[in-house]
Amino acid sequence: MPPDDVIRLDLPATHKYLNLLSACIGEMLSRLDVSVHGQNEIETTIYNVQLAVQECCANIVDHAYDAVDGRIQATLILAESPRRLVVELHDNGRAFEPETVPQPTLGQPQVRGYGLFLMKELLDEVDYDPQPGDNRWRLVKLL
Repeated sequence: MPPDDVIRLDLPATHKYLNLLSACIGEMLSRLDVSVHGQNEIETTIYNVQLAVQECCANIVDHAYDAVDGRIQATLILAESPRRLVVELHDNGRAFEPETVPQPTLGQPQVRGYGLFLMKELLDEVDYDPQPGDNRWRLVKLL
């Protein structure tokens, strides 16, 4: 069995660098076998994963660091058996409790509360593990 494909990034926790992570996700997933998945399915998967990861990272920038300089370490793993993309994100900003985030009221205008909901809708697994000095996200999309 071939080894998993792994890419690691260490990004400044600012919005202007988050597109680099999205670009890596797009490039990794664009290498999927079109004959197995179909081009439209691949494009939709790329968009959904990029959106979910972008939302997660934007929340890290806005809420974990709150304008304080920080870093986001990202590991992208294109794994086999089952075929999936695993995105692991680490930051040392302020932790939060996901269970305190209310479900959004769909159809009602609101400013906050959609990020975690979107992540859970677009991905197959969303796990958050706050540790002292190392908050960890594990985001998985089955392919």
